[in-house]
Amino acid sequence: MKRHPALVPLSREHHQELSSARGLRRAATAADDERATAARAYVDRFFSATVDHFRVEEDLLFPLYVRYAGKTEVLGRILREHMELHGLVRALRAEVAAGQVEAATLEAIGSLLEEHVRLEERELFEEIQRVVPAAELERLG
Repeated sequence: MKRHPALVPLSREHHQELSSARGLRRAATAADDERATAARAYVDRFFSATVDHFRVEEDLLFPLYVRYAGKTEVLGRILREHMELHGLVRALRAEVAAGQVEAATLEAIGSLLEEHVRLEERELFEEIQRVVPAAELERLG
């Protein structure tokens, strides 16, 4: 999928999130210490990078999209998933602190994250490129 240059940095971050999603799902089937290590690493990544990524999307990109497309079902779903991921990662952070990382939590985050990124890349970003004028996207860059 060819991306408008303004969306390329977000797509690169999506690629990193897909890698994290696979790692979380793999860790869900691992021993306790491996689950804890993977969980700790993802919690750190989420609060140091993913939250900023969501902020860029929610504060800059999505309002621009809404200006041209209006509110859409896919955007509503993506925003709900952002909130769900926040909640799941907060729960994971609590599990890490308690030393009790549950496989189900890692699997839930990994599955949702993978599905979420694929939805953004395959549907929302394609739609953004279609409806938002290129000049408007360039202002984001």
